[in-house]
Amino acid sequence: MGFDSADPDLWRSVFERATDLVMVSDFVSGRIVFLNSAGIRLVGLHDDADARARTTAEFLTDAGLAQTPEVEAALTCDGHWEGISELRHFGTGAPIPVSISTFTVRDGEAGPAVIAIIARDRRHRRTHDRRFRKALDEAAHRAREQHALAELGQLAVDADLDTLLPAATGAAASLIGVQCASISRITDTDALEVLAYRGHPPQPRSFATGSASQPGYALATGEVVVCPNREQETRFATTTMAGRGLRSGISVPIGDGTRWGVLTVHSAHPRDYTDRDVAFLRAVAAVLSAAIGRIDTETRVRQQSSRDPLTGLPNRTAAYRRITAALHTAHQDHTLLALLLVDLDDFKVVNDSLGHAHGDAALIRLAERLVGAVRPADTVARLGGDEFVLVCEDIGTADAATELADRITTALRTPDHSARTPVPLRASIGIALSDPTCTADELIRRADLAMYRAKSAGAGGHALYHPGDRDSYDADRVLRMSTDLRTALDRDQLTLLYQPIVALRNGAVVAVEALVRWAHPTLGNISRTEFVAVAERTGLIGPLGSWGLRTACRQGVAWPTHPGTDVRVHVNVSTVQLRDPIFADQVADILADTGLPAHRLGLEISETASASVTARTVGTLTALHEMGVVLLLDHLGTGHGPLGYLIRYPIFDSLKIDRSYITALPGPRPEAVVTAFVTIARAYGATVIGNGVETRIQLDTLHACGCDLAQGSYLAEPAPADAIPAQQRDHRAGTDGPKPAPPPAH
Repeated sequence: MGFDSADPDLWRSVFERATDLVMVSDFVSGRIVFLNSAGIRLVGLHDDADARARTTAEFLTDAGLAQTPEVEAALTCDGHWEGISELRHFGTGAPIPVSISTFTVRDGEAGPAVIAIIARDRRHRRTHDRRFRKALDEAAHRAREQHALAELGQLAVDADLDTLLPAATGAAASLIGVQCASISRITDTDALEVLAYRGHPPQPRSFATGSASQPGYALATGEVVVCPNREQETRFATTTMAGRGLRSGISVPIGDGTRWGVLTVHSAHPRDYTDRDVAFLRAVAAVLSAAIGRIDTETRVRQQSSRDPLTGLPNRTAAYRRITAALHTAHQDHTLLALLLVDLDDFKVVNDSLGHAHGDAALIRLAERLVGAVRPADTVARLGGDEFVLVCEDIGTADAATELADRITTALRTPDHSARTPVPLRASIGIALSDPTCTADELIRRADLAMYRAKSAGAGGHALYHPGDRDSYDADRVLRMSTDLRTALDRDQLTLLYQPIVALRNGAVVAVEALVRWAHPTLGNISRTEFVAVAERTGLIGPLGSWGLRTACRQGVAWPTHPGTDVRVHVNVSTVQLRDPIFADQVADILADTGLPAHRLGLEISETASASVTARTVGTLTALHEMGVVLLLDHLGTGHGPLGYLIRYPIFDSLKIDRSYITALPGPRPEAVVTAFVTIARAYGATVIGNGVETRIQLDTLHACGCDLAQGSYLAEPAPADAIPAQQRDHRAGTDGPKPAPPPAH
C-alpha cells in the first residue's frame, strides 16, 4: 500500500502521537477545532470535547494574554509567530511556561483560515522560567502602564479636574504598588492643599511647604524627590510621614513652566524605587500638566468669549445664555421676566465730534450707570456698539419695569463732571415682558420693536412692547432676504470661495475649505452668519447645504491633479443635513453626477452640527466613511466637538483645533494643549488641522507641536475656484517645512 499524504487519519495519528501540544483554532472566533492528547494532559482538560468548548484566550494566563496584540499582528502580517508564552492549567490554575510556534493555515484557496499552535512545556528549565516570568511580568506591567496613561490622556483632553485627579491618584497607587497617592496644590495659606487622594485613611488635608515635607520640598526645588527610607532622610522633615506610618515615597512636581502642584506616592515600607517607577509618575504628571494647561486656556478663552473687553460686562453670547436661563426660570416659577433693550442716542455724533476715545468713555459711563440703576440680582450686558440689555427676573409688574427705565433715564441725564468733557447721555429703552408661551428670541424681538418705537417718539424715552408694534425695517429685510435667497439658489447667484489647507511638513496645498458668499443686488454683501440664520428660520438651510456641496464637487473636479497630491475639497455640514436619513445617498449621487472621487471630498461637522453626532446619525456618518468620504470634526476644544466623538465613533479622519487655541500661540500652556490634542488624535489615526493661523510664529509653533495641517489668512485668503490651481503651484512641496506666501496687503 502506498503512502497517502492527504489521508486525514494519517495526520491525526501523527498529531496524537506528538509529545508536544498541537492545537488548531478558528482564526476569527478563536474557537478550538482540535487539541491532541498531549495538549489535553498538559492543560488539565478532560477530553477533546472539553477543548472544543473553549477559545484560545481561555488557555492563556494574564501574562500570556498581554502578548496577544503582538501575536495577532505577526499572524496577520507574516502568517507566523514564534516565542515564549504562558498557558494555564485548567484544574489548578497554575501557569505553564511554554515555547510556542504558531502559524495560519487556509483550507484551500478560498476556504476559511485556521491557526495551528505547537507548544512545548518549559517547566523543567527553572532558571529560564524565572527570567521568563520576570519578562512576562514586566511586559504585563508595561501594558497596564500604557493602558492607564492612555485612559488618563483621554480624560486630559475633555474631562475636568474633579474627574481627572482621582483617576490619576488611583493609577499611581495601583501601578506603583503603594499604600497611598495624593495630588496637592499650593494655596494662599502657604500650604499644599490635598485635592485628590487614594489609599489608606485618614486622608491628609494638606502638606507643609518647603523642607517641612516631602511634597513641599519637591515643589520648592522643582525636582523629583525619591525617599527610599525616611529614617535615612536629611533633606526634608519626615514628621508627617512618621505620623501616618509611612516609610518611603516619591514626589513629582506638576506644571509646565509653573509649579502648579505635586503628585506624591507613599509606601508603608522602605523601598528602592526603580527608574521605571519614576518614569511612570513623570508621565502621569506630564498628562496632568497638559490637562491643566488646557483647562486654564479654556477658562481664559471662555472668560474672554463671554465678556465685553471695553466695559467688562457680559457680551452678546453670555447675554443670550442668561436670557434663555432666566426665561426658563420664569416659566417654571410663574414669575414675570423683564427685558430692557437700551440704545444710546446720537452716539455717532459723540464719536464724530469728540473722537472714539470719548465715545469709549461714554460707553463705559453708560455701563456704570446701568449697573448702578438695577437690582443686585439683575444682569447688565453689552450686545455690541451702543446697545445694552438688562435682564430682570421676577420684576413683579409692568409698572416696576417702567420705573426701572425711568431711573435709568434720570441717571443718564446727570453729567459726569469728573470727565474731561462732561457730556450728558440719553438712551432709548425698549421693554418686553415674558408670558407663558414666549421664547427667548421672541422676547428679544419684542424689546427690539419697543425700542424702535421709543426712538421714533423722541430721544431719551422708553416704551413697553404691545402686540401692535411693528418694526418694518427688520421685518422687511428678513422677508426680502428669505425670498431673494430662494431666488439666488434657483438662479445660481451664490458663490463659493476656497481657503487652502496646507501641509506643515512640506507646504503643499492638500485641501481647501468651501466658504459660501452672497452679494445681494441691493443689500450688498450679506454676512454668512446673517443669511444662514435666515435660511435656518425659513427652511432653506437644506437646499443651501445641497447647493454648496454640489457646487464644490463640480468645481473641485476641474482642478488639475498630480500623483499623490490631489486637492481635497471640504464642505461644512449643517444639523439639518446630518439628521436627514437620505443624506448619505444624496452625497453619493452628487459624487456620481460630478465625477469627484469620494476620497477628494471632506465633510466638516460644524460646531452646531457636532452636537447631532449621536447614535441616531452615526449610521449616516458610517455610510459616508465606508463610501470613502473624509469626515472631519470642527472646533476641537470648544466643548461642541469633543474628542470623545473620535473615541466613540472612530470614523473621523481629521480634527480642526479651534482658532481660539491658535490665537493663544506661542506659549508653554497653549503649546502643551495643542501637543496633547495632536498626541491623542494620532493615537486614533486622525490628522490635525490648526485653524485660523494669522502669523508666521503661530505657523512655526504648530509645526513644532506636531500638527499636520494648517489653515488661515497668513497662508492664504479665500479665493475663487479658478485661483486654486495657481495656489497649488505657489504652495508646491518644499524640503524643510512650509514656505507660505506672505498674506495680501489690506
